Formats: sequence, structure tokens, C-alpha cells
Amino acid sequence: MLVIAVVIAGCGSPNLRDADASSGLDGGAPADGSVTSDSAVLPPDAGMIEELDAGAPIDAAVGTDAGGGAPDAGVPPPDAGPTTEPIPDAFLAAMTYVTANIGRDYGARTEMVAAFDRVGDAIDARSGPRFIGWQEIGEGDPCGASCEIDALRARFASTQGWDTRHPMGTRPTGGSERVKVPVSSRGANTDVRVRAVFASPGWAGVSPTRFVTVVHYPSRNLSVINTHFIAGAWSCRSEVARRRDYWRQAWNVLRAEVATEHGRGRNVVITGDLNRPRAADSCNPAWDPTSVHAGARIIGGAGIDYIFAVPAAPYRFVLARRADGTVQDGSITLGIDGHRAHWVAGRFMPR
Repeated sequence: MLVIAVVIAGCGSPNLRDADASSGLDGGAPADGSVTSDSAVLPPDAGMIEELDAGAPIDAAVGTDAGGGAPDAGVPPPDAGPTTEPIPDAFLAAMTYVTANIGRDYGARTEMVAAFDRVGDAIDARSGPRFIGWQEIGEGDPCGASCEIDALRARFASTQGWDTRHPMGTRPTGGSERVKVPVSSRGANTDVRVRAVFASPGWAGVSPTRFVTVVHYPSRNLSVINTHFIAGAWSCRSEVARRRDYWRQAWNVLRAEVATEHGRGRNVVITGDLNRPRAADSCNPAWDPTSVHAGARIIGGAGIDYIFAVPAAPYRFVLARRADGTVQDGSITLGIDGHRAHWVAGRFMPR
């Protein structure tokens, strides 16, 4: 089987460096392990694969469920080590992962609908399980508060096998809201569990409240974690110190949620717009995006948009390749805010 996930994706001040060296945010060479983009949609499972190493599991505290769909209430113990039981074939299927930031700067609803159609047309051509991490859904949209989620659900309809999780997130100060980072899936929709975890506060005129959406797919032993961080922290915008504080808050929450899911013995894929480029410049000190987890590798995305794989202890991740040896991946022009969606295919395999 093949699964697909999509994610759409920031900025800062020249000389302020992160003092938290353990997080890997500064001081190291950029770790750009992303694959070369290829916008062509070719047949899946063309043959070759490329292995990415898995890291050791990290134990961490369990995140708080924020509602919106079936919550991830159970906390099974971390994987105790190798087992003699065979891994189900469903866990080893080739899958497609997408990250997609739809954007907000459009004049007509038809432009937004066309962006969803472009993603759908590319992903419908794939087979196997597919996962899409969305950003900026219902975030100050010109067509109204619910028009984007309505258009998303219409294009990626349940009648076509799609399932979209759009949970409520709870703010530490009280109150709740729909997150702007839902996750859609096809081919993995049995007993799905979801939670939304607060990542950073809202800031009037600058940023909505940020959340991390965690969706666990037991039938695939997979957790997809999708997010979108505050802009301007690493591109020399105004009030950069406050922006960086909010960015770091979200980064630490993301790291904790990845560690939680990985510690439960689950394979993890992260999609998102981190609003921080891979490459260092005068506004963006050198950093290591894969410090999100010891076992993380960048497998897709470009610029500030990322797709990571974090294999569980008994697994490694392999990129799917076409018959000519190129990675099965691609980019999709959305026509809004200069955004592009990015997808990549691969599978988690036993070590």
C-alpha cells in the first residue's frame, strides 16, 4: 500500500542566539536532509528505496488531550524492546505524506477551492494510505470563518474514503477554539485518536493561538503531528525577541509531543510550516531542524515547510523511488501567497 501526507509552511533578528543548546536551535550546521522536489506525479512503488536511520526511543510525559474527535486517552507503556511477533503488513505499507499551507491572500473563494483541487488532483493519483497536514485553515480568511474547512471537507470527502480531524484546542487561560492545523487521511481511518496541544499564545495582529495537532492511526502504527509556528522570529521582523520566545515555546511543545508518541512505540511523521528556513543567514543563526528528536530525519518539504520521519525503535524509514532511481516526491503550486504544498512517499520497515 502507499500513503500520502501533505504539509504547507518564518523569520528573525540578526544577532540574538538561542541559549538552549540542548534543543539544537543554534550553533550547529543546518541539517537539510530533504529530498529533491519533482512536481510530476508518477506511479507509486516503482522499485528502489533509500534507508534513513532510526533513533533510540525517548520517554516523555504524555500531552493533554484537547478534544475534537476521539481523544487519545490510553497511554500504553513504551516499547520494552524487540519482540518475536511479526510486524503486521499494514504497518509496513508504502504511504504518502503531504504538508500544505493554503494561505490567506486571495480575492475570491474560487481561488481557495482551486488550491484544494490542485492538492487533491496530485494526491488522488497516488495509491495506498495518504496523510495531509494542513496549515492556515480558518485563519483570517477573506471568505469567512468556515469556508475553508467546508471546502476541504467537500474536496476530501468521507464518501471518497477521506477523514479530516479538526479538533478543538484549549488555551491555558481558558476557552477553546478550532485549531488552524487539521489533518486529513485516507486508508487509515479505523479507531483514530486525536488531540490538540497548546503551543504558543495569540498576538493581536501578528499571530493566532498556535497548537500542535497529534493524530494516531492504530491500523498503521503511525502518528501524524502537524503544526504551524509564528512568523517573523527568524527574518528580522519587528519585536523579534517576543516572536522568538513564542517560536521556542511551540518548538518545545512539538519536541515533547514527538517524544511522547515515539515513546509509545509509534512511528511518527511531522508535517508543518515551521517559519524557519533550513539555511543560516544574518537573521537565522545556524540550527539543526532534526533536533526535534534524536531519530528525526527530514524526508520532504522545502524552505520553511517540513516533513520529518521519526521511526520507532524496531523500524527504519525508507524513501520510495521510481524506476529511474529518483525519490517519489513532488511540489504542488497552490496559487495563493506564493505557497507550495510538498509530498513524499516511503515506508517504515523493520531494522
